[in-house]
Amino acid sequence: MKDGFDVTIDVRNLLNVPAITTMLGAEGKIYQNERPSGRTAITDIVINVLGINNYEIQKGSGNINGYVPSITVGTQKMADQAKLMTLCRAIVPLIDSQYKTTFQTWIDDSPTILQDTDGTWFVNIPFEYQSIQNNYQNI
Repeated sequence: MKDGFDVTIDVRNLLNVPAITTMLGAEGKIYQNERPSGRTAITDIVINVLGINNYEIQKGSGNINGYVPSITVGTQKMADQAKLMTLCRAIVPLIDSQYKTTFQTWIDDSPTILQDTDGTWFVNIPFEYQSIQNNYQNI
């Protein structure tokens, strides 16, 4: 049986490639579930899981949130849409229609730009996850 921890690990492994880690820079990281506070000037990725069932064919869903530093226009901090778009377009093909030995992933909805509670901007990429249990113990 896979759980939410396994889902974030599997998705993190899909994203932990030079094409993405280079975009994150020396300080950027890929986090599972939560981004530490105070990282407003750093590009990061956060993977979270909304849930996964416990059936023989396990289905779950989650989000990949790609953060980039805001830009200042006049006195207002705004989303750096160019960097968010670049990060998003690098992530999507690594997640969409991926068929691996123990799981599958695909993009659920179109990515959306959102603002976090600390004022930072991120692109939210919802994904779906599926795995077949090979150690199903309830039958």
